[in-house]
Amino acid sequence: MKPALPVRLAVAMAAMAVLAACATVPSSFTAQVPTTGPIEQGEQVGVDREDQFIRVIARGPRDGMSPSEVVQGFLDASASFDGDHAVARQFLTSSASLDWDTNAGVNVYEGAPALTELGRSVVMTAVESGTISTNGRFEVDGPNTELREIFTLIEVDGEWRIDTFPQGLQLSQPDVDRAFRSFAVYFFNPTFDTLVPDARMVPVIGPGLATTLIRRLVAGPSEWLLPAVRTGFPDGVRLNIDAVPIEAGIARVDLTAGARKADDRTRQALSQQIVWTLRQLPDVQAVDITAGGQPLVVPGTPSPQPRDAWPQVDPNGLPPGASGYAARPDGVVRLIPLGVRQVPGGAGTGDIALVDIAISLDSQSVAGIDPDGAVWKGRLVEGAPLIRIRDPGSPTGLAFDRSTSVWLVDPEQGLLSVAGDGTASPIAVGGLAKKTTLIAAIPSRDGTRAALIVRRGPRTALLLGRVIRSSGGATRITIDEPIRVEARLVEVVDAAWSGADTLSVLGSESAGSLQVFDVDIARGSSTSRGTPEAPVTVAAAPGLPTMVGAADGLIYELSGGAWQERVRGSSPVFPG
Repeated sequence: MKPALPVRLAVAMAAMAVLAACATVPSSFTAQVPTTGPIEQGEQVGVDREDQFIRVIARGPRDGMSPSEVVQGFLDASASFDGDHAVARQFLTSSASLDWDTNAGVNVYEGAPALTELGRSVVMTAVESGTISTNGRFEVDGPNTELREIFTLIEVDGEWRIDTFPQGLQLSQPDVDRAFRSFAVYFFNPTFDTLVPDARMVPVIGPGLATTLIRRLVAGPSEWLLPAVRTGFPDGVRLNIDAVPIEAGIARVDLTAGARKADDRTRQALSQQIVWTLRQLPDVQAVDITAGGQPLVVPGTPSPQPRDAWPQVDPNGLPPGASGYAARPDGVVRLIPLGVRQVPGGAGTGDIALVDIAISLDSQSVAGIDPDGAVWKGRLVEGAPLIRIRDPGSPTGLAFDRSTSVWLVDPEQGLLSVAGDGTASPIAVGGLAKKTTLIAAIPSRDGTRAALIVRRGPRTALLLGRVIRSSGGATRITIDEPIRVEARLVEVVDAAWSGADTLSVLGSESAGSLQVFDVDIARGSSTSRGTPEAPVTVAAAPGLPTMVGAADGLIYELSGGAWQERVRGSSPVFPG
């Protein structure tokens, strides 16, 4: 996907003039640390530092606390999950503690909340950054969304205690970052050829992570993702024993006896979902799947199934040997370790100048836009010509679907899927606010979601839509239920899928200059990676360095945390 064509054309054509004469260039708390006692060897933890858990030591109520102090103490203590929030319950009346459903979801707020006393009530207000639903899905709120909750207190033995209050948890963003980790439960795209992550936020303290993840897997996809994905679990199949113990590195999953009635392909599919879901846990080396206590025979894999089984359904979706590509005056080139190589076929000759390109997921096809706005497509094989599939115009957002069709946005016709013979089929995009213009739709490599760049007024924004493909007859594609996946960026120029659940986004915060941001869809977070000067477009793919095409006619690569010149060219892309 690329930014609006008029901007790209002006920059790209200027860059082409330079390129033609140039050669290839390669919440605060205190940790309690013991100061006495023997030194003992601890168990090695096989997780990254960022995944290690720091326990909050919560403080209970003190005598003489005001209503506001009681509410603040309750909010602070709610960040401790020990004993089912045992310390936080000390701030509640007995009946309120019994009624408190701590699993009713989480409201996540930024900064310190404001507390206002109104008689025996305390009103809490804060900026809400998002919510975590009961099934663990994080949902991002729009900028400056207000969280407003009311706590009513009564006196118990001369001390204020909370009697009525909102269900669930009210946690600050730092508390969530500390107490939750994001994991995926995996389902399938409609063709059952690749897994799709359904990200969930899971408390670090609570039931075993393996048990929690498999519970959520067998319960099915989240409501938002449900229409776009499929599951290999037959109706009625659940956990036979509501626990997934891990013994000597083997996770033991016992399903109900109905799983034994499944055919071989279904057994493989549910195994693939289970293994990929559990392999996220470093202490799981293999998975033993049984049904009603009896071994579940799964063709194509030993039992127990090793954690690296089923590579063919890798959710990251890139074929082996995938690499980057770029456009140059002398034709489209493939990036190789020591430079570049002209691609085979008409795209590599330079006879037709392309200023914006896309490469199919299997690296066998190329599509491109010429300086007049015509769209071309061809095979990357010797002798294959480029064929014009779209007359000159002002298309934006060129991208390959998981098939060989090309997506683009036409100013008059909206989002289109264009086949190899030039036949264009409309893709309906629902749920956008009034007076919102779609600039680009970038499909995920699994084909179930699309990153949307939209403009409303002077601002551009990033949304995520689910992709629904009709079954039977001619395939009809719709994109609906667009949601926010981050709330910091006020301008978005370009985006690319860097992973199955992450995006690299070229955009800016406030009135700042353009930068590359890593956007984690699971957590709704964005992290700046900086950028070379005058960036135009971004390219990303799982396990490969992020690239930026700049206005100086160079392509830069993020290596070791720094942007380094990679090659002369424009419109860097990875297969998608």
